Amino acid sequence: MALYPAEIAQNQAETPHLRRIALTVPPFVTASHRRAGQYIQLQIGQHIGFFALSGAPGRPVELLVKPGGGAAAALAALCAGAPVETSAVQGKGYPLEECAGRDLVALAAGSGIAPIRALIDTVRADRTRYRKVTVFYGQRHADEFAFASEHEHWARDGIELIRVLSAPSAQWAGPVGHVQDALLQMAPPLDEAAAFLCGMKPMVAAATEALVRCGLAKERVHLNF
Repeated sequence: MALYPAEIAQNQAETPHLRRIALTVPPFVTASHRRAGQYIQLQIGQHIGFFALSGAPGRPVELLVKPGGGAAAALAALCAGAPVETSAVQGKGYPLEECAGRDLVALAAGSGIAPIRALIDTVRADRTRYRKVTVFYGQRHADEFAFASEHEHWARDGIELIRVLSAPSAQWAGPVGHVQDALLQMAPPLDEAAAFLCGMKPMVAAATEALVRCGLAKERVHLNF
């Protein structure tokens, strides 16, 4: 796969365990981003990794990185100006253009909010195209929710955000457990909806099952990879 020179434009803490990283990339790489949910391949020294874009098409290339190990840890350690190599934007992404006039439901866990944030930004740019939009976002602790400064803006644009904690403090008054548990507790009518998921495989499997139980046709459950 062809790789092209790029560099770190910004690297800052988004939460205690997530880094928000902006890249300066060639214009044709930015232009290759056509759908929310797509990703890029990065090479950082000897490390190679795949990272979902957290902004909508047409926006600067931005990532949300959990520095666990390998390429993610190497990327998270870089300062502004550091060189990396990037592919063009890849992947099928989310088929939002096929979902006009539908209710939208998104479920994300952990750093899986990155491509869902790209989806949210895409919806906000053409909000009247879609009906009710609900996002279930799961983390372990309350200080780990990414893009917190944007949540109020999402709400103003008619995006309902359901925050769910799996390891809450005694002060937490919101839903507890996993995103699929919160979905089942709310049991919204989903027979005419479309759903978008991002998370680890067990979460995706459990969320898909929960969506089907709520009446959503499985073919309208969309993954970004």
